[in-house]
Amino acid sequence: MTMKARPNSDLLIGLAFTAGGLGICYQAAGLRPMPGMVVGSGLFPTITGAAMCLFGLVLAVESLLRPSEGGDAAPGAGPDRRRGALPLYSVLVLVGLALLGALLPSVGFILCGVVFTALVTRLGGAGWTGSLVFALIATFGLYYVFVYGLRVPLPHGLWGF
Repeated sequence: MTMKARPNSDLLIGLAFTAGGLGICYQAAGLRPMPGMVVGSGLFPTITGAAMCLFGLVLAVESLLRPSEGGDAAPGAGPDRRRGALPLYSVLVLVGLALLGALLPSVGFILCGVVFTALVTRLGGAGWTGSLVFALIATFGLYYVFVYGLRVPLPHGLWGF
């Protein structure tokens, strides 16, 4: 009995992160410098994009070099933990990241950050209360670090927050 070849999920995720990192670097190259800042406003996005490219490529290459484990499923894995299957969680996170990137300028960092972080945490297995508490702490923590600590403006969106 011959099984159909399945895409390697680590390869797909690695390539998606590499593509996302390239997109971030491209966008960061077009950011204008802010007057009075020691570093340009594109520095942190460029570092993030470059790191995404690097780690995405490492994941993709590692998945290609990894020896096959003699079948489609890893030893002891259940039916939905096949080596090549792209988990629904990964697909939802990638779709969420794409939506986050599209909605961030119009909706704003705080609202997008809280909703995205709460949903990803909830999908990862946390309860609603823990997801919301974590989302609020993480989003506002990042907001204060970037806006007040690093003096990097974040999108406010149409509603001003």
